[in-house]
Amino acid sequence: MEELQLLLPVAGDDAAAFVLSRLPHPGTAAADAAAFVDATTGTGTGLSFNALRRAALSLASALRLGLGLRRGDAVLVLSRNSLLLPQILLGFLAAGAVVAAVDPDATPAEVAAAARDSGAAMVVAAPEVAAKLAPAAVGLPPLLLTSRSPEDPAALSAEELIDGGDPVDPAAAAAEVVAVSNSDVAFLAYPSATTTAAAVTMTHADLVTAMARVADGGGDGGRRVCLASLPMCSAHGLPLLALGLPAAGATTVLLPPPSSQCDPRAAREAVAAHAATDFVATPEEAAAALAAPVPLDGKLSSLRRVIVAPTPLTPGAREEFRRRLPWVQLTQLLSGTPENQTEQLPSLKPEVITPPAGAAVIQ
Repeated sequence: MEELQLLLPVAGDDAAAFVLSRLPHPGTAAADAAAFVDATTGTGTGLSFNALRRAALSLASALRLGLGLRRGDAVLVLSRNSLLLPQILLGFLAAGAVVAAVDPDATPAEVAAAARDSGAAMVVAAPEVAAKLAPAAVGLPPLLLTSRSPEDPAALSAEELIDGGDPVDPAAAAAEVVAVSNSDVAFLAYPSATTTAAAVTMTHADLVTAMARVADGGGDGGRRVCLASLPMCSAHGLPLLALGLPAAGATTVLLPPPSSQCDPRAAREAVAAHAATDFVATPEEAAAALAAPVPLDGKLSSLRRVIVAPTPLTPGAREEFRRRLPWVQLTQLLSGTPENQTEQLPSLKPEVITPPAGAAVIQ
């Protein structure tokens, strides 16, 4: 078992430039492969790496030139996972903005408080969330919807800005990204309505280092397909799902949020259906769905890595996991505050548990 420091200062790229420089080169077969797939709609409606690049740069251009967004402006995002969300998050980072995220189930008062605390110049919300915020609209910055709203066709959305943006010449992609310092704040994650913790602050250096760990974590260098339901707008979800996995060339299959009663069969069926090599799981999902007594049906044979977040497994559940899935590398993202970092900065240290030498894939 090895503990690694995930967030260390790294000189060079800012978060958006890091991701864009590592996406498959336009014009290649890899660029046309799916970066994200929505498990509820099937593989035919996925988002390719090429589409992700174009959408992010088109949105960044529209935000700067059309809406006057400036480097360092904060935008407050309220949205659940969707194929549109990684395009929006990468687009705002490419425009030089600071992404602030709050639980989409937060009350209007809590959203207004997060907007004030972050100094948000704009609120970006999914249509169903924006409707809830209407009573507090007077105390909030200008609103941009994530997607078109059938109820309010006149409301401006990020989806429209993406679709209406000019195609970006791949050769000029680097010039489209607003240059920021790697010590600049890139992300603020506000806690859920049920907690009293302070907001998590991450710089571009933090995000780049976290993404580099994800990109280098493939191990076998083969095709990677990752199942995940972790919210992208969270301290673990942004560097891991929204940015890190695309930078690693992995296909991310977005699963519905887990219910309070995790169904072991659902996770096994999803792994088998998508031939998943990776699974980002909550502790409850990992313990109930992957380590529970189930038929030895071979449906987990493609699995190579499981990342547990936002909290680790209990010692007992970890031992049961290791006993039932000895060939799978288990990584637990541990939240903490190292002595050499500020109180608000999470360490997000991964506790990597490698399979025993010579472990066979035995179901």
